[in-house]
Amino acid sequence: MSRVLLSTLLVACSGEVSAPAPGEPSAEPGRTIVLVSFDTTRADALSCYQEQDHWRTEFPVDERPKARTPVVDGLAQGGVRFAWALAHAPTTLNSHASVFSGMDPHRHGVVRNGYPIEDHVPLLTERFADAGWDTLAVVGSSALEAGMGLSRGFDAYDDLGPQPPGGMVIRDGKEVSQRALALVDAQADPGRDLLLFAHYYDPHMPWFTAPPELVARFVRPTYEGPVDGSMQSVGWLTQHWLAGTLPFGQARHARALYLAQVAWADQQLGALLDGLRQRGRLDDALVVVFSDHGEALDDARGTPYSHGPDVDLTAIHVPLVFWGAGRLALPPGMVVERPVRLQDVASTVVQHAGLGTAHGDGQDLATLWKGGRLPDVPHFAEATKPIEAESDTLWNNLPFERAVVEQGAMLVGSPLDGGRATLHRLAPGQPTLDAPPRAQALAQLIAAWDQAAPAHRTATMSTETMSALQALGYLDGNPTEAVPAEDPASGSAAP
Repeated sequence: MSRVLLSTLLVACSGEVSAPAPGEPSAEPGRTIVLVSFDTTRADALSCYQEQDHWRTEFPVDERPKARTPVVDGLAQGGVRFAWALAHAPTTLNSHASVFSGMDPHRHGVVRNGYPIEDHVPLLTERFADAGWDTLAVVGSSALEAGMGLSRGFDAYDDLGPQPPGGMVIRDGKEVSQRALALVDAQADPGRDLLLFAHYYDPHMPWFTAPPELVARFVRPTYEGPVDGSMQSVGWLTQHWLAGTLPFGQARHARALYLAQVAWADQQLGALLDGLRQRGRLDDALVVVFSDHGEALDDARGTPYSHGPDVDLTAIHVPLVFWGAGRLALPPGMVVERPVRLQDVASTVVQHAGLGTAHGDGQDLATLWKGGRLPDVPHFAEATKPIEAESDTLWNNLPFERAVVEQGAMLVGSPLDGGRATLHRLAPGQPTLDAPPRAQALAQLIAAWDQAAPAHRTATMSTETMSALQALGYLDGNPTEAVPAEDPASGSAAP
């Protein structure tokens, strides 16, 4: 995609950009790498992934709310989209640890939120800092607070500070973009290479950061019901889904609210990229958009409107898009159908920047967009809940559901379900397969992976962290409203 086309796309999609006026760029501005995380965003919540839609097939196609993410769509059209990118765990910190370390959970040792990345785990940010790059980050939730270890290697890491008792601090996507641009102006040398990480938390429950005018594009104007995006209404949805009494209209409205949140994150990404373009930071740039995990909505098998207990495709099939320009250019309009892993992102970014060999255990995905082949390797994923059933002597997550994907087949099972497992095709809707020898071979891969699991980790989180994680259902207890950063005393965020 040309700079002019990208500029036109971003201005059209992002709305007004309220950012500080950029300084005069140097004659030879540095390269820019932007890592963008959309929290809790399943792949089919982006319009460029509609071919991989996992919506329940019995729901009428023409009545489903449609995803609208023109900014990421534009990046995909001008770059490389990975149709089957897979996360390793359905939890924010665990999954981000895989992205930044190039390792799966059994290698980096993060159980779930609240278990910090340990100092001995190398992060890709440290590679960039050691190479002289400016390294900046803005995060949208205290799940990634600096104390959780992801801040290592960043010159500036704009988190949200300690959590208040009883609530998770969050900041909406508009503030994330504004703070990121302000940080670039204050901290980055226009002549030096820059690595910027922006984390948009908006798609995560509760769904309330998208402004009403955007939400109106997704919901039916005649909707009447209790679903307003609050955690209380999510509880109502869950109860009725489990009882078999959830009407399609209520499920549709919940899906519409979720898609509006993803669209809001997409719009704010447009504002960030437009601001970087104005500063000359997209002439030689690489933009990587990913999600840490998906979200079960009305299409879950037994745990609707949640993430953590499952590793079905709704929970681990995530978007992954690379776009590049100038010295970091990529081929435009390419779709890679081969399954890839989030742990491959680190090696790909490090090697595309010319910083040496692979990072962690990941593969360099650039081989695929250059027309080459990579060795087939299994992808492993494990659930992180129900917490009351975790192991108290072995690796915490061993009793939970796990999955392995290899050569287009996916085995999903759980020791809590008597060890039963189901074989699926890696395809929209996750259809089942009847191939017992294939299932047995994949089960052996999971067994070998589990045998190499790390030792048990004891939680050492503070009372404040425990309270905040409990507020969003990451720990046992009754969920309450998340607390927005703008007004810690209230239970809702300003549009």
